[in-house]
Amino acid sequence: MQPQPFHEKHLIFKPTRPASSARAPIQVGGSQAVGVGRDMMALGGQGDLFYLHLVRDLVSVIDDQTNDSGDGGDGDVVMGEGETENEKKTLPATTVTELQEETNTAVTKWTLQFRDIPEAGNRRPVTLRLMADTPITAGDPMAFMKAMEYTHISTHHLQGHRWTQNNISLILIRPLLSSGNKNSRPLDPSGAYLLTASIKVQDGTKPEQISRGVRELVALKDTLKGSIDLEPADRLALDTRVK
Repeated sequence: MQPQPFHEKHLIFKPTRPASSARAPIQVGGSQAVGVGRDMMALGGQGDLFYLHLVRDLVSVIDDQTNDSGDGGDGDVVMGEGETENEKKTLPATTVTELQEETNTAVTKWTLQFRDIPEAGNRRPVTLRLMADTPITAGDPMAFMKAMEYTHISTHHLQGHRWTQNNISLILIRPLLSSGNKNSRPLDPSGAYLLTASIKVQDGTKPEQISRGVRELVALKDTLKGSIDLEPADRLALDTRVK
């Protein structure tokens, strides 16, 4: 698979209620709450609350806009150090009003992301943690987050390329920060990129599936050795729990 443009807008939400009151979310907008409700019920039983991400795929949005306008171009986002006028238009200043307008006009492009803290006491040469991605197909995402008692606290972008090798998903990204009316800027002033390699295991209770995934990731690490050093991330650095 050839590398594909990758550009996501992440809205980070924090729960407004204490962990002691953790419970299943209020149902809002029908189908958009089904998968989320099950995940949150499980988390509520643990007594922990987590940050959640509302994610929008900006590459697909640009493709749709290009098709609607009848433009014969390929609609790809230009990556690299330079920035095109098209890219500037996809990185608006973030205000409450704009968030509401954006979520109302492009509901099908949003996904609710949950990432658990990595497994404790893991002796494997990889990071292992629970992940859940729930597409929002109807209703108002902002109203849904409010009903779950979550409030928006920050916005950032992830920009780069992604591709697949066998069962491994590779993403080469550069985190971008949004600030006021200014254009997004790299989190790292040097403009460096981050490479992540991951495999989604459908059933984490089956050791053979986990072992197979670990072997594939270790093989990739050995292949890239000397060019790129792939190492497991620090567990606490990936802690998504609200303190």
